[in-house]
Amino acid sequence: MGQWIKIRLGFVYVSFAAFFILIGLRLFQLQLWKDSGLDGLANRQYLKVNKKAQYRQPLLDRNGEELAVSMPSVSVFAHPRLIKARRKTAILLSKTLGGSPKKWLTKLDKKKSFVWIHRQVTEELGKKLTDLKLPGIYVESENHRFYPNGSLAGQTLGFTDIDGNGIAGIELSLNKQLIDPRTKMSIPRDGKGNLSYLEKNYGESVETKNGVKLTIDRRIQHVVDEELERAELANGGKNIMAIVVDPMTGEIIAMGQRPLLDPNYPNQSLAANSSNLWTSHLYEPGSTLKSIFAAEAIELGLLKASSKIDCEMGRLKIGNMTIHEAEDNHRFGRITLSEVIQHSSNAGAVKVAQILGVNRIKNALGKFNLIQKTEISLPGETFSQLKNENTWKTFYQATVGFGQGISVTPLQMVMAYAPLANDGYWVRPKMFLSEVEIPGIQSATQRKILSTETVKSMRDILVSVTEGDKATGTKARIPGIRVAGKTGTAQKYEAGKGYNNKKYLSSFIGFLPADKPDLLIGVMIDEPRFPYYGGLTAAPVFKKIAERSMQILDHIPKTAVVKNLVHAPTPQVSPVNTPMPEIRVAADGVWYMPNLKGLSMREALRVMGEHLPSIKMAGDGFVDRQIPESGTAISPQSEVTLHFSPNG
Repeated sequence: MGQWIKIRLGFVYVSFAAFFILIGLRLFQLQLWKDSGLDGLANRQYLKVNKKAQYRQPLLDRNGEELAVSMPSVSVFAHPRLIKARRKTAILLSKTLGGSPKKWLTKLDKKKSFVWIHRQVTEELGKKLTDLKLPGIYVESENHRFYPNGSLAGQTLGFTDIDGNGIAGIELSLNKQLIDPRTKMSIPRDGKGNLSYLEKNYGESVETKNGVKLTIDRRIQHVVDEELERAELANGGKNIMAIVVDPMTGEIIAMGQRPLLDPNYPNQSLAANSSNLWTSHLYEPGSTLKSIFAAEAIELGLLKASSKIDCEMGRLKIGNMTIHEAEDNHRFGRITLSEVIQHSSNAGAVKVAQILGVNRIKNALGKFNLIQKTEISLPGETFSQLKNENTWKTFYQATVGFGQGISVTPLQMVMAYAPLANDGYWVRPKMFLSEVEIPGIQSATQRKILSTETVKSMRDILVSVTEGDKATGTKARIPGIRVAGKTGTAQKYEAGKGYNNKKYLSSFIGFLPADKPDLLIGVMIDEPRFPYYGGLTAAPVFKKIAERSMQILDHIPKTAVVKNLVHAPTPQVSPVNTPMPEIRVAADGVWYMPNLKGLSMREALRVMGEHLPSIKMAGDGFVDRQIPESGTAISPQSEVTLHFSPNG
């Protein structure tokens, strides 16, 4: 028994000795080798990190104009445990920041070690609080996101939360790329673990970068927003949308919708207004889909533009159902495929669908990217899947032929027209000019789906829609420019009720100049007032956006300019006989502002655009006011504001 006790005691002695030897070795190691992990551990134990609003790179339009920027602001926080005169502090906060003393007294709960008092107040208020020198109350600089153009492209840009995290639009899809290293407040703790506010500045500096350049052109976006506002006043409508695309590259030049969203005040808008309808809204496209099936039939050699199609005098029987034309007085017999599209014959479109058959219809929808995402770099994109071809009924196949019974997004439908405008390539819509990596996007940016011959044939067909006698799209005509396009007037389907003959989605999709397109434009009006036809509601909006955009880009042919000047409002000035004003340069190199009054937008941009990168424009027509005035000294960095009115 005594021997056993000795063994146990020996074991205990050895264990203690080994324990202290290990401790000694570890201390020896820590003295000789620096362990970076220990620094982090010490910092985590010593510092409490509170995140504050982050610096985000600016979003710029394609010309470098600011669309979203991070602005310095001031926020107020408190360490309640350091506040002794809580009631007095609450009263002073109430007088400075507003609100009742009771509200601030509740916030200054002694149990809390850190509490935000007010985020992102003015620097003036911050200075007032600093001057009060209230114990336990601290003022810290941070950032807030600002959108200098208000609601311009609001749903496209999106917005951030108060901490600077993107939660909608491009701000969300580029959240990681826009954020510089997160700004933090590192606040030391004392020996008891309490926060110790001994320093004045707890922020880490961040590096400002050049920003991300978007494909958006602020000038054309402004045009789109203005014309949508006018369209809303003229036609009503639950939602109104317009988009301008470069059909060669897929670059989105403008993307607008109403109701508007001002990303500076996202909480003041309805939640529904924050979503981008171009990518999140599914609708039945109606007659704009007819062009796609016509192109596929021509591409496969099944039809030509001149092929005759029997439209059954507007009464086409499919089983026990009858397909009608949009108008009772439309009685088309044997007409060409070109005339089917020109007059938007439902019966003719059904015949085209029957010639194609189910499998070719599905193949066409896939080729034109109407049953898969476009993979645009915006969050929340949706798409609709087709029924299995084995479940297609004859009547369903027929109605798909004129755009009923199938849902697409507005963006899908507009981009389906790009191959008709650019020599046969489907192109992925593009939002960024800067090199930006977007996770999850791997598909090719373009693919050839139509031959040059098919494209030429379809362009002629679509030009007939705007120029033909009694065609549906004549209100999209622009003097001197061949416009190609297609109208759409789709009855809206209501679940459990069927198609409502009083609710329509009207649209026009087109491109110009038809022979060598610069712009692809889509306009959609959801539930317009009567007359609700796409040719009477959406086509005029297309025309205004197209005319003004071409003027801004200086793409209007001289013949068109002369024709328009003949009918222009006063002052009627001949561009040939009147010399164009120029920026005058003095001997000392100083520039002087010219007199731009009476010039059109295109002419004013021609005079100023090459010299000054920053030009703000408002209104439409001719220059009637300018800032600075004529004769004022300016430089390449000067900002010029031009106001236009119909009479100049």
